[in-house]
Amino acid sequence: LIRERGVEVAIVHGARTPAELLFADEFLAMVDKHPGRFRYLPCLSREEMVDAGAFAGAEPAHGYVQNRLDALAPRAGEDVAYICGNPDMVDAVVAALKERGLPMKDIRREKYISLK
Repeated sequence: LIRERGVEVAIVHGARTPAELLFADEFLAMVDKHPGRFRYLPCLSREEMVDAGAFAGAEPAHGYVQNRLDALAPRAGEDVAYICGNPDMVDAVVAALKERGLPMKDIRREKYISLK
């Protein structure tokens, strides 16, 4: 549907370590399947990306999801953000998107709480 609808998708995927990047292989496959229309930006908060070769086609970085938004340059009235995960991260991303001019009507969010 990405190509047929003419949309662009960017996944900013936050985790502490590379081992915690769930579905990374599937996201990398989407980068290959939809060049120029699908971007995968994994962000690691605790470790650097040691084997960047395993993430060919991705745009890995060390840091937090909210710090990767400038790489996406969200546009009010054109883009929609879907955020899910840790409540603190979700709140930080929402605040960062609003600072960049994205209105709340274009921001969807879901907070996950771990019961560990």
